[in-house]
Amino acid sequence: MLSGSLIVAALVALLAGGVSGLTGFGLALIGVPLLLFVYEPATVVVLLSVLSVFINVAVVWDSWYDADRRIVLSLLPPAAVGVFFGAELLYYADPLYIRLGVGIVVVFSALLLLREVRIPGAEGWIGTVVAGSTSGLLSTSTGLAGPPIVLLFAARHLPKHAFRGSSALYFLVMSLVGLVALTNRGLLDAAEVPLALALVPAAFLGKVLGTALLKRVSDKTFRAITLGVVILTGTLGAATAAWALL
Repeated sequence: MLSGSLIVAALVALLAGGVSGLTGFGLALIGVPLLLFVYEPATVVVLLSVLSVFINVAVVWDSWYDADRRIVLSLLPPAAVGVFFGAELLYYADPLYIRLGVGIVVVFSALLLLREVRIPGAEGWIGTVVAGSTSGLLSTSTGLAGPPIVLLFAARHLPKHAFRGSSALYFLVMSLVGLVALTNRGLLDAAEVPLALALVPAAFLGKVLGTALLKRVSDKTFRAITLGVVILTGTLGAATAAWALL
């Protein structure tokens, strides 16, 4: 008999997979705040790290030629540095405080982009370094690697297919690097891997549905969806962190 926690986790995986199939990101953004209702933070990080590898491979497979590989390659060096600092940060800082602060900043930034307010430095190398390093830091400390990259791509107004392909390629590499970092620090509990694998079919089904939806949305709608997802998950992340702290 399936447990209530597993049913909730499968539904979350389906939803997160759908968002990822549509946008090229979203597993962590959707999965982290919702899975925290049924699992501990350390378990959630493992689940999303494993699921991200499977789903991002599937998205990259059908979006390889759409990806802006130049942008992705420029993001990876600062992101790799951030990944290892994020793994260290788990030893010294409560991830709830990090998630609370990040959620507030992310929501504010996404609202500015929705109003077409230009974020200084987003078009140049400074934006690349800040987005990459922050994304890497958050990936292993909170599981929320997505917001800095999504905000950067939105600020640069990438078309929907380039946005999706670039996001998926970036997060595939980051998922692999994150798994290595967590394993090296002894933070990857092998006992959680079977649970993650059990959620793969639901996440993959969501990916298929999300990919089908991509053909039906315009670039303007796609932008609104991506920023809306960031605002929603940033709000949920900050709210759940505040609730836990209280």
